[in-house]
Amino acid sequence: MITPLREDGRTDTTDAFRSAMAHLPTCVTVITTSGDTGPVGCTASAVISLSMDPPSMLISLAANSQTLRHIVEQRAFAVNALSWNQRTLTQQFASGDPRRRFDDVPHALRHGQPVLTHAATAVVCTVETVQQALDHVLVVGRVTWSGHRIEHTPLVYHQHRTHPGPSAS
Repeated sequence: MITPLREDGRTDTTDAFRSAMAHLPTCVTVITTSGDTGPVGCTASAVISLSMDPPSMLISLAANSQTLRHIVEQRAFAVNALSWNQRTLTQQFASGDPRRRFDDVPHALRHGQPVLTHAATAVVCTVETVQQALDHVLVVGRVTWSGHRIEHTPLVYHQHRTHPGPSAS
C-alpha cells in the first residue's frame, strides 16, 4: 500500500513514515565507545560513510542516548556492522540493561574503542563534530582504523525483521 504524501511532501502520520522506512533495508550496527566503568554501546541504523577524503562516518543517535553521552566525553566511537551470526545482539544492544550489553560479547580495543570481534565490518573514529538535529544528534567522526571479515555475512534490517545480507563470496 502506498501512503499518499501531503502537498508539503510529508506523510500524514509518524506511523506512516515509520512504515515507509521499514521498507528501506539498512545494515544493523552497534555503536560502541569506552565508558567510565567499561565499554558501552547501542544499536543504530542511521549510519553512513560520509567522506573518503578524509575518510569519515556520520552516525545519528537519540539525544537522550547514554552511549552518545560517552561518545561526546571520549571524543571517539566505533561502528560495528553486525554479522548474521550476531543477530541476537540486535535486541541486547537495543533494549537490554546498558550495564549488561557487553556480557558474553567478545570484543577487543582498537585505538581505545571496543570493537566487536565477529562484526562483519568495524570502523573506529575520532569525533570531528556534534550537531543537534531535532530529537537526534549527528556525530561526524574521522576514521582512525577500519577492518572487515569477508567470511561474515552482514546483518540487514528490513520490514521489521533481520535478514542475512548479500553473500560475502
